[in-house]
Amino acid sequence: MAITKIISINETDTGNPAKHLKQAMEYIINPDKTSNHLLVGGINCLPETAFEQMIETKQMFDKINKRRGYHIIISFVPGEATEEVAYDIVERFAREYLEDEYEAVYAVHNDKNHMHAHLIFNSVNMVNGKKYEYRKGEWKCSIQPIINKLCKEYNLEIMPAEYAKKPKNLSRTEWEQEKQFEKMILSDAIFCQSHAGSLEHFIFLMKRISYQFEKGKHLSIKVPGGKWYHELVRLDERFGEKLFEDYLNIGYSSVKFISTNPTYFYRKGLSSFQLKYYHKMYRIRMVEQNRFNKQAAVLAKEIQRFHQLQKEYLFLVDNDIRSWEDVIRYQLGKLDRMNEISARQKEIYKESGIRKRACYTEEDIRDFQIWHGKVQDELDTLKTEKKEIKEKIKIARGCLGEFENESMLDLVSVEEEIKTKVEVPEYIEGNVRKVEDVKTTVVDEVNVTELDVEDETGYEEVSEIESSKNMVGEDVSDDIVSEEEFVIVAEEDNRKIKVNYEAFKDMKPVEKANMLGLEGWYSFQDVYNQVELYLKDSDCEFDEIMDEAQLVYKGMQNNYVKHRAIQIAKEINSMGLKYQYLTNREKANLFQFTIDDNKFNLELHMAVLKECGVNMDFDEVYEDYQKIYDWTMEFEKEKKIERGERGRW
Repeated sequence: MAITKIISINETDTGNPAKHLKQAMEYIINPDKTSNHLLVGGINCLPETAFEQMIETKQMFDKINKRRGYHIIISFVPGEATEEVAYDIVERFAREYLEDEYEAVYAVHNDKNHMHAHLIFNSVNMVNGKKYEYRKGEWKCSIQPIINKLCKEYNLEIMPAEYAKKPKNLSRTEWEQEKQFEKMILSDAIFCQSHAGSLEHFIFLMKRISYQFEKGKHLSIKVPGGKWYHELVRLDERFGEKLFEDYLNIGYSSVKFISTNPTYFYRKGLSSFQLKYYHKMYRIRMVEQNRFNKQAAVLAKEIQRFHQLQKEYLFLVDNDIRSWEDVIRYQLGKLDRMNEISARQKEIYKESGIRKRACYTEEDIRDFQIWHGKVQDELDTLKTEKKEIKEKIKIARGCLGEFENESMLDLVSVEEEIKTKVEVPEYIEGNVRKVEDVKTTVVDEVNVTELDVEDETGYEEVSEIESSKNMVGEDVSDDIVSEEEFVIVAEEDNRKIKVNYEAFKDMKPVEKANMLGLEGWYSFQDVYNQVELYLKDSDCEFDEIMDEAQLVYKGMQNNYVKHRAIQIAKEINSMGLKYQYLTNREKANLFQFTIDDNKFNLELHMAVLKECGVNMDFDEVYEDYQKIYDWTMEFEKEKKIERGERGRW
C-alpha cells in the first residue's frame, strides 16, 4: 500500500525567500539516503541544477513571490516495494500528474525500514507561467488514484476508498466549465426576461431552451448535464424579487451569440477533413440562432467549444493540413524540434552547473555572470519557441480527438441560412396554445408548448455511415436495423424487462449495451432512443437519460472493438501465419481502418495485438500502426482514382 501526502513550500519571512525550497531539495537528494544519488531523477531539469532552473522560470514569468514549490511524499508499507519499484512509480506519477509542464526532482530514500519517495516540483508552470493551484479534493480525485493505478500494475495493495466517485468539490476543468455556463445562462435569461410578460412566461421561455429549474426554486437553474444549479439573482440583481417585475417592462434585449458567424472563416478549396470543422461551427451557430426549437441548453458544452473549434479550424487551413495523416506528420515534426530544444537546454544547464561549481574567486563569479548573460538570451528564445510548439501540439491533439464520438450537433442541418435574429415562441397566459406542428406538454405545473422532437425540430440527420456498412467498411446489414424496426424491437424488450433505473445505473457500460441488445454498430441517436425507451417509466430527467446514453454508446463501441478484434485474430489464424509475418498490405486489408477516426483505429489495433498475444514496445506499436494506416491511405487513393475523382489527397 502506498500512501501519499502533499506539502506546500512557502517563502521565508527573512533572508533568502527561496531558502525553504532549496533546503527541501537538498534534503531529498541527500546521497546518504539515495545510494549516492543513484535513486535521484528529474523532469525538465537536471537534479543538480534544478533549483537554479526553477528560479529562472519564476523570474521569466515574474512569479517570484509567495509559494515556491510543492513536496509530495509517497510512503510504502515496510517490505512491500523494492528500490526499483518505488523509483518507477514516483517517476511515472510525476510525468502523468505534472504532464511535462513543471520542473521537478524526485528521489527514493532507502535509509529506513520502509521505502519512501519524495517529489518536489516548481510552483510555476514552465509552459504558460500559471501557478499550480491545489484545490480541495485534489488528493482524492487525482493524486491518490494515480498512485493506486500504478501500484496495481505491481500487484501492490491499494488504499481502500481512496476517492469519492462524485466529489462535492469540482475539478479545475469542471469548475471552469460551470463558470462558462454562467455566462450562457445569464445571457439567455436576460434575453428571455426582456421578451417575457410575466414570471410564468419567463419560465416557459427558459424551459423551451431546455434549462432545468431546481424544485422549489424557480430562479435556480442549470444546463442539462451540468453539475450546479445557478441562482440567477446571484448572477444579476435584476432577477431579484423586487426588481424582476420592473425589468419585465424595460423592453427587448438583443441576443448575444457565443459563436461568431462562421461565414467569415470560409475559404475555398477546403478538404473534406477541414470542412468537418467548418460544418460543425456552422451548426453551432444554427443551434444558437434557433435556440428555442433546437433546445440549445442541451448542447451547452458543444456551443462552449466554438472558439476552440475555430482555433483548430484556422490551425488546419493556415498550415494546409488537409487530412488526419497531415496532422500526425505535423505533430511528429514539432515533437522532433521540441526534443532538439530540450537537448540544447540541457547542454546549457549542465554547463551552467559546471561553471558555477568552479567559481572560487570574485573574478570567477564575474566571468560566470558574463557568460550566463550571453546564454540567457538563447535560453529565453528557446523557452518561448518551446512554449509555442507545445501550444501547437496541443491544438493538433485536439484535432485528432475532436470527432471521437458522434455529437447531437450532427443532427442539425447546415443548409439553413445564418441569421442574427432569434424567433421567440408565443405564449398565452393560462392556456395551452394549439397550433400546427406543435404538441402540448406540462412541465412543473406550468403550461408550455413544445416542438415535436421527432418531426418538427428542423433537425436533419447527417450520417457518414451508410445503413448497410459499418465504420470499417464491412457489410453488416444483418446487424443494423431500420429506425422503425429498432423501436419495435425495443418496445418488445421493454414488455419483457421491468425498468429498474438504480440497478441499470450500477451496471458497467458494456453490460448495459449487452442488455439492450446493442451488439452491432449504431449511431448515437439510435442508442439514445433505445435508452430513452427503456427508461421511459423510471421518472428519469433528461440529463440522466443523456448520461446513460453516453455510457451505453461507449459500451457499444467497446463491444464492437472486441468482437471485431476476435474476428481479425481468427482470420489471421486461418491463414496459418503469425501476426509478425503478415505484410503491411495484408494487415491493412484485415483491419480496414477508417481514415478519419484514429481513436477507433488505435483501440482496434491494440485489441488485435492483445488477442494475438503480440507484445511490443510503445514505439513499435505506433510504428506498426502508422505503416498499416499508410497502406489504408493508399487503398483509399486507389479507390478514388477508380471512381475518377481528382484532387489532392
